[in-house]
Amino acid sequence: MEYGICNLTIVPLRADEAHRSEMVSQVLFGEAFEIQMKSKEWTKVCMIADGYTGWIQNGQFLTLNETQYQDYLSLDKEYVGFEGGFLTNGEFRIELLHGTVIRKDFAYLNDRRLKQFVVPHAPIDQTSFQLEVSLLAKRYWEVPYLWGGRSKFGIDCSGFAQLIYQSFGHALPRDAYQQAELGHTVDFLSEIENGDLAFFDNEQGRINHVGILLDSETIIHASGRVRIDSMDQEGIFNKELNKYTHKLRIIKRYI
Repeated sequence: MEYGICNLTIVPLRADEAHRSEMVSQVLFGEAFEIQMKSKEWTKVCMIADGYTGWIQNGQFLTLNETQYQDYLSLDKEYVGFEGGFLTNGEFRIELLHGTVIRKDFAYLNDRRLKQFVVPHAPIDQTSFQLEVSLLAKRYWEVPYLWGGRSKFGIDCSGFAQLIYQSFGHALPRDAYQQAELGHTVDFLSEIENGDLAFFDNEQGRINHVGILLDSETIIHASGRVRIDSMDQEGIFNKELNKYTHKLRIIKRYI
């Protein structure tokens, strides 16, 4: 098996091997993947963290042999906080976005080892999660919606949930319907805790949206932009449009 690791700040993961193809997600610096297929200009990969597949343009990652990959897995993780950070070796410098997870003493750029200068953000226990998840989520308020996005420069609904939970050391799948398959169901709105995820479905009954609950009546979610709206047992109510925009399906708790 051949592996790769992203050596740029953030790169698109596409549905097919073309720039015009849909961006299904993004790959952050230091994220590793299995290499499944290669073409002249593109490589099909499967992400190690969440099993998501797509195509990355050649030249936007470095390859790892089995020994390097096992070294990568064995090292402790460091989480980059919302303020971000950077890596440098004196000649090269690369910005790190919130949500980036790096392995201590395992960072390369253009095949050159980097000295780390980062703002780490250690995984937080359940007690601290209850205190801090809302504060962190609100840092993304007004960030524009971007299909497949996973950063403060543009993010989609499931990428937002995944990124926030990852900051507390808890891995979630990439898509909303996958996230809804995990966790414990919260049966009553009165039992909601901040940080619970609310899932919404379309007319066909398919889950197509997710948001992070700030309390039993308020949700922050990516829809046009990251916004804060009211929510009840029917769904999300958008005051700007004066109507419900998303129909509530289920509420889940993970931490």
